[in-house]
Amino acid sequence: MEWSTKAIEADRPFGSWAEDLADAFVPLEPRKIAEQPFKGLISRADVASIQISRVEATKHVVLRLQSHIARSTGDVYFVNLQLDGVGRYTQLGHEQICGPGDLAIVDTTEPFEIANCRNFSLFCFAVPRQLLPRALAERPRLRLSATEAGRALSRTLAGHAELCLRSASNPGISAFGAQHVVDLISHAPGILDENPTERAGRSVLLSMMLDHIERHADDPELGAATLAAKFHCSQRYVHKLFSTTGRSVGEHVNGLRILVCTRNLLDPAHRRATIAEIAFNAGFRDISYFNRLFKRSSGLAPRDFRRATTVDSAR
Repeated sequence: MEWSTKAIEADRPFGSWAEDLADAFVPLEPRKIAEQPFKGLISRADVASIQISRVEATKHVVLRLQSHIARSTGDVYFVNLQLDGVGRYTQLGHEQICGPGDLAIVDTTEPFEIANCRNFSLFCFAVPRQLLPRALAERPRLRLSATEAGRALSRTLAGHAELCLRSASNPGISAFGAQHVVDLISHAPGILDENPTERAGRSVLLSMMLDHIERHADDPELGAATLAAKFHCSQRYVHKLFSTTGRSVGEHVNGLRILVCTRNLLDPAHRRATIAEIAFNAGFRDISYFNRLFKRSSGLAPRDFRRATTVDSAR
């Protein structure tokens, strides 16, 4: 589902935005911050028992008033993951400042104000209160951008949100992503602790480690030891987590490296690069080991694979 604000009467500076917000979320009152043309776009997927939305809009304030609550049904938290801009959230005398990568939580059964003083984009997760820990919204401070573990959580959460929005027509995939979203949000306070690790929940921590591997597969040092140091846990616990995937840490890492090498061997832009250069740039240190893994994966040695694909493309 998608809403894009439309101009209506000249005396309504937000056009259809108030109605769009009510249709996509709950009744809210938008208020202007600056005199400039307003634009807003909402994309939403309803997944299992939660709703996941992406909002992009010109800077403005929204208020949830007691009059809105009196005529509303439902009992949900809005958990917002800021992507761009800076949001200021005020509820029950508590203020949250939310920059890119941070989470903010508001309870729709109580009045609140959300002020985005710059043009912004964010993911909004509407989650029934019973699915999240009761204490989660009590004076939350979820500055995920302040720590490495928090930043990893933020990226993982954004990835699952994007998956759900893009897979709305596939209930199995989107339901899988939605469950991870709820788990990630539930464990956010624990992950932000000084030593979050094994209290964070296995599925959450595993998602964060897989995200780290995907972004750092070209690091020759990447392995169980570096993951253990990065996420403050033992190597034994890392191996225990990965045993649930059916593949070891090394198999995950090497699988991504082989994928990168395969793509680069096919890419004319890398035609002048030697096979050793392609392998080392992907994170391999031993060319013989790379050759064995590549042949096991593709059925051909890297040199034969490159020659065969070059001949095929020339025909």
